[in-house]
Parts: sequence; C-alpha cells; structure tokens
Amino acid sequence: MEGEVLRDDQWERIKPFVPGGLKGKRGPRSNGRRFIDALLWMARSGGRWRDLPERFGPYQSVKRRYYRWIEMGVLNRIFEAVAAEPDLEWVMLDASVIRAHAQAAGAPKKRGDRTPRRLAALAAASGPSFTSA
Repeated sequence: MEGEVLRDDQWERIKPFVPGGLKGKRGPRSNGRRFIDALLWMARSGGRWRDLPERFGPYQSVKRRYYRWIEMGVLNRIFEAVAAEPDLEWVMLDASVIRAHAQAAGAPKKRGDRTPRRLAALAAASGPSFTSA
C-alpha cells in the first residue's frame, strides 16, 4: 500500500479543507483520509469505480462522495492548496483525455467500407452507362 497513501504531514495540510467532523449524530463520520487515498488510487490506476479495492469502502459511497465534493467545490479548494504547496505537487491530478484514432495505435484500416458507397456515387454522377438503339 506504500505510495498509495498520503504521509501524515501531507494529510495535515489537506485536512482543514476536508468537510465534516470527527463525530456525527449516529456515530463516527467516514474517514476523509481514506477517501482521499481512494481518489489517489483511482487517479494512479485509471480504473473504474467498480475496480476500487475493498479497503477503501463500497465504491458506490466513494463515487457519491466524490460527486458531492465536486458540487461543493471541496476538490477545487484542495487542488488550490496543493498547487501552493511545492511538497504536495505529486498529488495534483490531471483529468485530460486525449483520444486517438485506432489507426494511430497500429490497428489495421478497414478496407471495403467505403467502396460500395464510392462506386454508387460515381455511378450516379456519371449517368447511365448503356446506350439504347
């Protein structure tokens, strides 16, 4: 699990931005540090929510909390704090996606897809090819 969790000093810097207290009305609140670790695991692995290891809790709860934090702006505040701290640069996440054509990865081009259409277009443009006497 090394490399997947924040160090104690890193957690102490992020902790003030994490909403919720230590104790709720019906017992202890969920662990904010474990949730941050789950987000880091997701960012590093590139996995789906369903692939989240059980040690982070039910993936449905983590996913729901993630979207709630986005709506509340919590993650933006954490990212701003992380960007200001040079020690926490490795925590920064990049959500950009670059898509490429299948051919860019070496996949064979599909041939024959366009041939019937191209022939039909040429035939329609050239008019009838027979002559009547």
